[in-house]
Amino acid sequence: MEAVETIRQYYLNTRKETPTGFDLHKANTSHFNILESESCLNTFPFMRRDYYKICLVDNALTYQYDGQKIEIEGPCIVFSNPNIPYGMERKYLCNKRKGYICLFNEGYLTGEIKAALIKLNALYARDIFPYIMLTNEEYELFSLYFKNLYDEYRGNFEFRKEIITNLLRVVIYLAIKTQMNHYPEIHFTEQKDRLVTGFIKLLDRQFPVDSPNSILELKTPADFADNLNVHVNHLNHALKTNTGKSTSQLIQERVLTESLALIQYSDWSISEVGQSLGFEYPAHFSQFIKKHTGFSPKYFKKSS
Repeated sequence: MEAVETIRQYYLNTRKETPTGFDLHKANTSHFNILESESCLNTFPFMRRDYYKICLVDNALTYQYDGQKIEIEGPCIVFSNPNIPYGMERKYLCNKRKGYICLFNEGYLTGEIKAALIKLNALYARDIFPYIMLTNEEYELFSLYFKNLYDEYRGNFEFRKEIITNLLRVVIYLAIKTQMNHYPEIHFTEQKDRLVTGFIKLLDRQFPVDSPNSILELKTPADFADNLNVHVNHLNHALKTNTGKSTSQLIQERVLTESLALIQYSDWSISEVGQSLGFEYPAHFSQFIKKHTGFSPKYFKKSS
């Protein structure tokens, strides 16, 4: 089985402080954190991670990806996601300037953030790793946004999550703009981009489920394809090209995220959660949860 580092293991391996309210022994459905990065471990072993990571660093780095090594020297912003196994070695213990590490998992993603990440990844369809070299001025501009993210995350404003998600989108779109300014010949395949964005909007629009009596309207790849007026194979190809995942995988991931959230944080019964998410029989819902997590729904209900 392929080695995968979880976000819990990241905190343990790096000995970074675990965020308040984040239980290392509990299945969390949503997680975000941003850390200042003045120093870090010299190496991260080659493997897949189950979380997204954005690093703003001013250092010399060596990334290992797909049998190749990428040498990065100087200020840059690096994006990694659960689809990309990688290893990293930092040549100097400290950044020349303060940097930041932003971590979040699939459960934290809104449709808008996922759409922005897909646009970013589309820039790298023929490249080997999503990193952007920065000028000193660009680095300072990104630093301002990361500093705002850092401050908002540690604040107590009632709507801080809304501010954080919007700032995160700005960072991603600013990265897209920066890369396109560096390489004006880059362009998007607009038809596929609209199709992928349309799928994500349809998927995200169905969540969160607000009542046990609500039933998902779109459950299968064919349902989404019909709504988007395309053949299901065309939709699957567009999603696979842009995200590395099939239509079914993306639907199942979103349903799983919502399932665990409702099991742990609502007062609905397990059968009500399953029914609201399109499972006709409780046994089928239990099998779905166990297949993707290794545990039964009752395990997550007890841990809530």
